[in-house]
Amino acid sequence: MEHIQCPNCASDRTVEWAREGGFIAVKCTPCGLIYVNPRPSAAEITEANKVGVHRTQNGKALNVSARRNAAKIGYYQRVIGELFATEHTAGHPLKWLDVGAGYGEVVEAIQSALPATDVEGIEPMRPKVEIAQARGVRVSDRSIAQTDSDYDVISLINVYSHIPDFREFGELLVSKLKSGGILFLETGNLPDLTSRADFPDTLYLPDHLVFAAPRQMESIAKSIGLAMETTKAERIDNPLWAVKQTVKSALRGKPRIVLPYTSEFRTVFYKLRKP
Repeated sequence: MEHIQCPNCASDRTVEWAREGGFIAVKCTPCGLIYVNPRPSAAEITEANKVGVHRTQNGKALNVSARRNAAKIGYYQRVIGELFATEHTAGHPLKWLDVGAGYGEVVEAIQSALPATDVEGIEPMRPKVEIAQARGVRVSDRSIAQTDSDYDVISLINVYSHIPDFREFGELLVSKLKSGGILFLETGNLPDLTSRADFPDTLYLPDHLVFAAPRQMESIAKSIGLAMETTKAERIDNPLWAVKQTVKSALRGKPRIVLPYTSEFRTVFYKLRKP
């Protein structure tokens, strides 16, 4: 375990925001970023991301390997179609890298939304790669360092929170983008919530290590030389989500009724442009 300063502003002034699995998520007083502190070592984080299993402080295993979700394809096809309508209309093919591609759902969505795009995904968990490849989806387990250096778009869909030090990681991604290229991210807006109680779902600490909302993301983008071009916030608290959260709360032994369309939580998409 290692104690760290804020990954965004380097302050050590924090307040406790949440506890889960023996880990503590703190909120940075100056900038508002939420992050796990203390956190597992870099070696432990890397290994856990490869196998999909994290060890909590209470000795239990946190399995985050999930499974393929075909419903994601239609959802991301719509979002990407909306946010990249200008690029689609321009007509020139894009070269796109999806980082943390999982089972390849986003790669499939990109192929459907932007058929002329040359898209590939990379994913550290070998079992996910094998399932994607068996379906004919272009996903591999090679590292970012092994990829090309001329992408029009690099996407990180719900990957940001898994990355302990995004500045160094982000600089590597930027080096892989063409001039004028786009870093396309999706992550939640937890720092915008009043308290932990406003988010009824599990945080999945320490698989998730850092949480940023638009204010923090703008600062992060500037630190790696990118300009925030577009943000799109979407609510997820539909009736099906509310039912799932109600059931989850009962299974955790803390039953509560979760109502749809009442949460301040949003999933946020960002288009960050390289000069």
